[in-house]
Amino acid sequence: MTTRQSFITVLVGPSELLREGLSRILDAAKFRVLFSAACVHDILQKPLPQHRPILLIIDVGGTDADAEFAQIAEFKAIYPTSHVVALADHCRSTDIVSAFHAGADGYLTKVAAHDTFIKALELVMLGQTVLPAETSTSIQDIRHGLKHDAVADELTKVAVKVEYEDQELSILSSRENCILRRLIEGESNKAIAREINIAEATVKVHVKAILRKIRVRNRTQAAVWAMNHGMLTSASGNAPSGNEKMPTQPSHHPHDLLEAKKGYLFVDNHHPANSS
Repeated sequence: MTTRQSFITVLVGPSELLREGLSRILDAAKFRVLFSAACVHDILQKPLPQHRPILLIIDVGGTDADAEFAQIAEFKAIYPTSHVVALADHCRSTDIVSAFHAGADGYLTKVAAHDTFIKALELVMLGQTVLPAETSTSIQDIRHGLKHDAVADELTKVAVKVEYEDQELSILSSRENCILRRLIEGESNKAIAREINIAEATVKVHVKAILRKIRVRNRTQAAVWAMNHGMLTSASGNAPSGNEKMPTQPSHHPHDLLEAKKGYLFVDNHHPANSS
């Protein structure tokens, strides 16, 4: 929640209806949406605070893609430390390359589920690169298009892992499964400990074990991973009890990548320490 509130969010796109819908979704998720406009030029006329991080979400689903990518470059030229997410109708490798050349940090498609979309934005705000999961089949094309960019270097690692890494089975205990469901809801270790009547230190141990088993780096990635592996039911719902084991599928890349079947690829560029 702190990450969402610390960022100033601005929305750009030709469709007022889409911007209004996004604004309502983001408001409900506790994002601070400050401005909404049809184009970046209009946003740049607004008094954006210089001392606050900015998240720009721009609709690139119009008829003039080059002009839309040029708007990203214009915004990044003035606010180089901002985080920019391109929101597209389709997943085309050429458009992804153009978006990242312009300065985008994430490329999301409009078919994503609400919860996955919100978590993807959080990862972008944490400094990670986000791509549609469909790009796992065209990573090499994107990498070649980006040439020697840092993102291309990360995608090279992703491509190798996707092609060669063996599929292993990661096992979560029923207790870990229960805690993971609560991570989806954004609960703290203290709140989890109180709800399931165990020590807070024990919760921390379980969280560390969860991160290791599902091969992600922090709680946010764990929550996204869980949602994309069918764990959206309530933490107090039909979770298994006792000491049963629950099979889950690991991500393709154990350190830098979180692949969702209907979500995104998350490339961790800055390798933040696990916040468990």
